[in-house]
Amino acid sequence: MMADWLGFLLQGLWTTLLLVAVSTVLTLALAVPLAVWRISPRRWIRWLSGSFVEVFRSIPLPVLLAALYFGFGPKLSALGLGAFELAVIGIVLNEAAYLAEVYKGLLLSIPNGQWQAAASLGMRRWQAFRLVLLPQLRRPAVPHTVNGFIYIVKGSALASIITVQELTLHANQLMIETFRPLEVYLLVGVIYLAINIPVSYLARLAERDPRRRQAASAGAGRARPDAEPVAPGASV
Repeated sequence: MMADWLGFLLQGLWTTLLLVAVSTVLTLALAVPLAVWRISPRRWIRWLSGSFVEVFRSIPLPVLLAALYFGFGPKLSALGLGAFELAVIGIVLNEAAYLAEVYKGLLLSIPNGQWQAAASLGMRRWQAFRLVLLPQLRRPAVPHTVNGFIYIVKGSALASIITVQELTLHANQLMIETFRPLEVYLLVGVIYLAINIPVSYLARLAERDPRRRQAASAGAGRARPDAEPVAPGASV
């Protein structure tokens, strides 16, 4: 029985993984430029990006998904956008708004003198970001990006409210058929843990300073020098 349950849930898991993968890539592709625009020297760019962040960060994801599917869905279906695509759009808009504000804080932590130095070398703003600032921000951004990934995984469960055939919707169908909600949702919880925990562990490894690891390994391998014998009567 449990094997049959697991096989049915795995059918929804593939849709969940695809939804998470596409949403994560598009979220990062939108959040990074949004963060740069949030600190743009042009006021109107800051205003537009700030308005985007405030609007989509303030709307709960279930409300956003329902508005896209039940409100705009009939019109967008003519463009070939179904429930899956609308779920991706909702998750990306919601999560990119959060991550953009986090990345904005990381950008503001960089001393302004580095922007000025890059400009004095003739770099454009995007060149300075890509060549000077981005290498410094990769490691501090890792834990925030992983948190964003975990939120996307959890947010993907809400796609079931707009009929996306993902893991949670399969679990709901299985619960209705078996009347065993505790066992079904415990199994679903274990599947979500199996997705998120390895990613969190790999992120902790990635954010470690490689120089610190090299120093620790060198210190562990270095033999402790023996104490020199002290001659009788010599002062210590």
